[in-house]
Amino acid sequence: MSTLRLGVHRLPAAEVVVIQTIVRLSAHDGAFPWKLVDVPPYDALLVDGTTTEGGCPEAAAMARAVLTLTRMSSGDLPNTLKRPIRAEKLQQWLKNTERELLAAQPALPTTDEQTAMEMEVSDSVRFMLRRWPPAALLGNDSGNVRMASLLSRCELNASELADLSQQSFSRCVGFLQALRKAGVLEVHPESILPRETELPIVPKLTGAVRNHIALGLIGGIRRRLGLRASSRLSKRSTG
Repeated sequence: MSTLRLGVHRLPAAEVVVIQTIVRLSAHDGAFPWKLVDVPPYDALLVDGTTTEGGCPEAAAMARAVLTLTRMSSGDLPNTLKRPIRAEKLQQWLKNTERELLAAQPALPTTDEQTAMEMEVSDSVRFMLRRWPPAALLGNDSGNVRMASLLSRCELNASELADLSQQSFSRCVGFLQALRKAGVLEVHPESILPRETELPIVPKLTGAVRNHIALGLIGGIRRRLGLRASSRLSKRSTG
């Protein structure tokens, strides 16, 4: 059973403690796949629908499922949970969300797709921010802010990002995937530079070859001189 990642965004500290307790107690059930995490990527995200009139629109780019906590007087709308938080209500939503996520899970990647995924984080692929990530993705985390700042300045591969940000390689990969999912990351495969035009290799002449060429050249000169000398003699005799 794979683990599903649950996050919280802009919730009061007291409610975060309640959610932590519910998740921790639910984890005693071996069939409960959810884990509360502090950094993206998220499979599901709990947000506060009372802090802004429009809710939290950027959360849609952060997780595949979003649960909005509303006031007690709010109506029963899909993917909303009225306050106060009740364990059975949250557990039921997580169970339904788990079922939906598993149903929508794509088939296992083919060999070519797996190779492409590995290439995305190889040293031959570099990344740079297209624009600054949404606040929900950064999660008020100093490590995420540091990685985003580095990616906003220059192109880096995953290994360079891990070294410069002093974050683990796996965390950098997860952050890069979250940025790409949010549509704020540019991917630049390194182009293979063309090889310089190679000059033809001239073989070195051995001593024997050089002597042969020299003798041939001298012989040619002598023959020419001999022909010229004989031609002069013939002219004198006829004159």
